[in-house]
Parts: sequence; C-alpha cells; structure tokens
Amino acid sequence: MKKRLACALALALSAFPALALCGCETEESPPPPPPSEEHTLSFLSTERTKIVTEEGEEIKLRGVNAGGLGVTENWMCGFSGARDFLNLSKTFIERFGFDRTQDLWYNYRGSWWTEQDFINCAAMGINVIRLPFTYMNVDFAAVEGLENAGKAYDFEFLDTFVDTAEKYGLYTILDLHGAYGSQNGQDHSGEVIDQAADVDFYSNEQKLSLTEKMWGAVAEHFKENPAVAGYDLLNEPGEKAGNTSKPHFDAMDRFYKAIRAKGDRHIVIFESCWGGGDIPAPSVYGWENCMYSFHHYTNCSDTGREEEHIASFLERVSEVEQRNFGVPLQMGEFTAYGIERQWEDTLSLLNSHGWNWVSWTYKVWGEMGWGVYNIGVFGEERVNAREDSFEEIDSKLLQLRTETDGRPFAFPSGNTLAAVIEKYSPHLKEVKV
Repeated sequence: MKKRLACALALALSAFPALALCGCETEESPPPPPPSEEHTLSFLSTERTKIVTEEGEEIKLRGVNAGGLGVTENWMCGFSGARDFLNLSKTFIERFGFDRTQDLWYNYRGSWWTEQDFINCAAMGINVIRLPFTYMNVDFAAVEGLENAGKAYDFEFLDTFVDTAEKYGLYTILDLHGAYGSQNGQDHSGEVIDQAADVDFYSNEQKLSLTEKMWGAVAEHFKENPAVAGYDLLNEPGEKAGNTSKPHFDAMDRFYKAIRAKGDRHIVIFESCWGGGDIPAPSVYGWENCMYSFHHYTNCSDTGREEEHIASFLERVSEVEQRNFGVPLQMGEFTAYGIERQWEDTLSLLNSHGWNWVSWTYKVWGEMGWGVYNIGVFGEERVNAREDSFEEIDSKLLQLRTETDGRPFAFPSGNTLAAVIEKYSPHLKEVKV
C-alpha cells in the first residue's frame, strides 16, 4: 500500500507541466527542468556564527516554510470538522478505515505541494525550505495510540520532499513540528491540548523516549544526505506558546545526543520561545555544530503600524545578538502580513544583521499575506471531515494545487510577495523555468 502510494506521489510531483509563476496555465509554459548535476548540494556545518559548505564557502540559508504540508492547521489548509491533524486522522479512520485514511493524506500532500511549488521556490532565488513534520508522518500507526508507536518508521514522505528540493538546488530543514503527544498543545503540533498544565510532554518518559528514538532513526536515515541543511529539534517548545526553561532544553539535549550517537554531523537547530533569555549558551550542554532559531510575530497586520512592526523586530534581533551565543542565528518563523513596506523593512533588517531566515509560510488557504501563494480563493468549499464522502474529500483535495487554484499574493501596488522575497534572497544560482 505505502509503496504504491509513494509511487503515486512521485508521479504527482512529475506529471504536471511547469506553469507561469502566477499560477495560471499557459500554452507556452515549458515542462519542469530535468535534474541537473549543478544542483548537487554540499554538506553544511557551522564555524562559530557562520554556516559553511564543505568547500569552506559561507552560505546564508534564506527561504520559506512548507507549512501545512506535513501537519494541517485548519485556518490555513482548508479543513473543518476536527480541530487538529490527529483528530482529522482519527475521524477519517473511523469513517473510512486505516488504509484509506493513508490514501487521503498521500493525496492531500500530493496536491498541497507538487513539483510546480519547488519550481516557484527556486524561481524566488531562495535556497532552503523548512519542512514541518510530526511523528504521525513517519509513524502513522501511533495515531491509534502510543502503544503502537516506535515499531516501524516510514520516511518516504520526507525522502521525496528532500530529493525533489535538491533537484532544484534547495536545502531542506527537517523541523519536528509535533512530537509524540505534543510538546506544546498547539494545533500546529498536530494535537490541541486546552490547558498548558495538561501538556505533560517534558515529564512523560514514554513521550520523551519515543521522540528520542525517532530522532535517532531520522539521523540514521539521513546522516549521509547533504541536501538536509539541519534538524530543528522541537518547534515552539513552550507549553501553549509559553517560555522555555531547563526541562525543555534537557529534553532537547536528549534528542541532540540521540542524533550524534548515530554519527550524524548535520547542524542541529535549537528553538527558543521566544527571546534570547529563554535559551542557554551552547557551552552549558556542550552543544556543537548548532544554530539557534527564534520566531517573531508582531500582530501588526493593519496599515499604519509599520514603525511599530519594524521596531519590534529590531528589539528582538538586538536582544538576541547581545547574548553573544557564538552560533549562527535564524528567524525560523515570521511574517510581515499583507503590508509591502513591512516585508521590505523586515527582510532588509534580517539581511543587514546577517541572520538566516525562513518566512511563514509558502502557501495558505484564503487571500492573505501569510502565504506567498494563496489557494481556495475561487469559491471552493473546505473539506468537512465528518460530513463529506470519501469521493468528495478526494475531489476537494485536487483543488489544493497551486498551479490550478493558486495565485501569488499581491500588494495594493501590484507587486507580489514572491517578488519581494526574491529581492532579498541569496540568488546563488540562475533558475530557468
């Protein structure tokens, strides 16, 4: 079943002709470019505050998140009828069975992200995509209970993404957005837990051990793959968006050691929620070849607050830099909403301070500046997990393709967010589409 579905996903990534970057079909559009040896990527590591290739060349990682692909969020992915990825999956299993639920998720991913999306990313001049995933993407049996977890892992989804990204000269950051049982209780972890006090991940040995084991398996699988830029250990680790402290980093240290125990030399990324005061110096735990990542959202989503927005970003950047962590710094999630000046100012600020960055996010359901591309803007209905038939759901998933139902987010000036990101991107290669 899984092999058949993996083949179907691979076909979905290759079967569609390249389209104009606006997301509209044109008769003149050429097919996607074939794989090229010039896009073979070099293994990355850190030298104090720099990321360098095996040849010793410094590189800045700048790109976008592939939000919504591995773990859905209803507000941005076109789903209703269950409040998180875990409960969507359980609802589908209850209605359609385990195997057909896997079919739906393979079809969803094959529509949400096709080869055209890699082409669009490469055309922006970026060089990295941060791929959020959960334990359920590689250990789907655990959906039906943690007693089923950790017995076998399926890396075909991650493999397909990493390999196709490399084809277009793009690195992938593997970002654990949802650990076993949820590290933060937020919908973007795949499982909503209503109260912060009920998030027991950091005191639950079963959940910690399963996550530690999974990171070891990820490292064993990808340790020789240079197309993986690094491992982001835990997305937004604080309970219900709270701050982080020693228990959070004790857990991350376990995962770090599980990776290194496999002989894996990839960069390991540690997140703080949210400032520099919420994360210890690397020397406290003896972490090496690592990068520190921060998220920042100003909520300045309406015009007239541009000065407030950029002042907030400057305050966060300056506060972190004053800590002198001695490692590369990354803005791992952020947005400037639908305001062109805020995007220009934010990207300019991050570049001038030498930060790596990946915006949130590449694609969203609805017309808003959270996504470089918007889908679901032509009147399509969301998937109702409880009421739609299997066939209706499968049909609606086809509407999620950027090339058939997407368009780039445009500012009132007519300029697109894609064009603004291109302006501040690394431009390490010429991209022919």
